[in-house]
Formats: sequence, C-alpha cells, structure tokens
Amino acid sequence: MSNITENNTDNPIEVFAGTAWEVALVQSLLENAEIKSYVHYGGIGTMAPWDSGGGLPINRIIISSADYEKAKQVVDQYYDAEKEDTTELNADAT
Repeated sequence: MSNITENNTDNPIEVFAGTAWEVALVQSLLENAEIKSYVHYGGIGTMAPWDSGGGLPINRIIISSADYEKAKQVVDQYYDAEKEDTTELNADAT
C-alpha cells in the first residue's frame, strides 16, 4: 500500500508569514494571480497583541503545494516592492 502523501501533489504548504495587514495584502495579490489560499491566524494575540506572550503573533498563508512556484513568484514580487518602498523612504529622509 502506498503512502497517500507520496502520490498526492496537492498538500497544504505555508508560503508567507507576517502581521495581519501584511498577510491580507499578500493574500489579495495571490487572489489576483488566481491562487486559492487560506490564512492561519496567530491566535488570541491577533486581537490583543499585548497579551500574546511576547512578540507579535504570526499569521500564515497556506496554499496548495501544486501552486507553490506561482505563489513564490507573487511573494517574491511583494518583497521586491517592499524593499523599493523602504529604499525610497530612506532616500527621502536624508
């Protein structure tokens, strides 16, 4: 008998983790790329971060492993745009 995970290329996989607003933004970008996803919220600390036991809660975007390559491109573009924005803000500050 074969193991179901060996034959199934449609396993859930985390593609991004961040704060609630970052996750909402990236999930929107994934939806625009026609990639289905769901969010695993970081727990009670999401509603009350001061009571999360230290640090901000991590929210995670979960996708199908079949969409991983396409989703990785979307996430990489998000990080590239974020770096550009940070560079522009630093240039404006000087």
